Amino acid sequence: MKSFYPDFLALSKIEEDLLVNKLDAARKAISHAGEKGRSLEAEVMTLLRSFLPGEYGLTTGFVVYHTVNGPNLSPQLDVIIYDAVRCGPITRLATCDVLPLEAVYGYVEVKASLQSSSNSAIESANNSIEKCIQTNQLLRGMTERRFWVPVESSSVQAELKATNWMAIRSYVFALEAQGVVAQNPDLFAQRMADVSASFGEPVHLHGVFVAGHGYYRTRAIDANKTKPEDWYHINYTSDQALAAFKWDLIHSLARFPRYPEHWTPAVDRYRKDETQWKSCSPKEINKQNV
Repeated sequence: MKSFYPDFLALSKIEEDLLVNKLDAARKAISHAGEKGRSLEAEVMTLLRSFLPGEYGLTTGFVVYHTVNGPNLSPQLDVIIYDAVRCGPITRLATCDVLPLEAVYGYVEVKASLQSSSNSAIESANNSIEKCIQTNQLLRGMTERRFWVPVESSSVQAELKATNWMAIRSYVFALEAQGVVAQNPDLFAQRMADVSASFGEPVHLHGVFVAGHGYYRTRAIDANKTKPEDWYHINYTSDQALAAFKWDLIHSLARFPRYPEHWTPAVDRYRKDETQWKSCSPKEINKQNV
């Protein structure tokens, strides 16, 4: 009997071609930009759900995080990847959710097309890699997480612990490259490296997938040991880009540090506690019923 070896790379290439075709279908069927965007986000979320384990929740919406001035909301994110086992949304609405930062592993920006613009055009070019890196700088700055941690000497008490956790993972998923730079993997990778370096810490765009062109990832570093010249190096490939994105995402999420199992996300710290508690204690106990 002849041996059969599954060709997973060929299968991934077929998936990538299908995604591009779905973009074309959306463009031909829908003229409204917002609805077209939501359609593409749904396609990407379906793709992510097909290979990510069930422990990872997927939704769209906002992340609430702590600042010196109190809780704040992130920009709206196309796909939020969160811990669906031990946490969930603070608020679940019909069209989006609000997740506490303590629950979030990462996010994915979904772009119908991705381009590269001049530095002066960053604010207006929402589909540019420069704008994605600027957004990344903000989101990677969200690091303070708060937990309720059991007090060792007590079986009922817990104390609030605020800790600077690892910044969330960050990805961009684009269905098309637009313009000379974005369509040339060498130029695009160089642009990613240069713009990331110009923004500086805490920028780290983990991965950028551009259908039909390539997958780009920022090389991981140990910030405590590496030299400045080792930062913001971009590794990239035009060979089996979708497969590279999928495997890279799985690996990156698996390595994200989990909080200890006896810790509880302090989601109550995201609101100003004005609850007025009252208390009562037992009156004289009827000894016959004791």
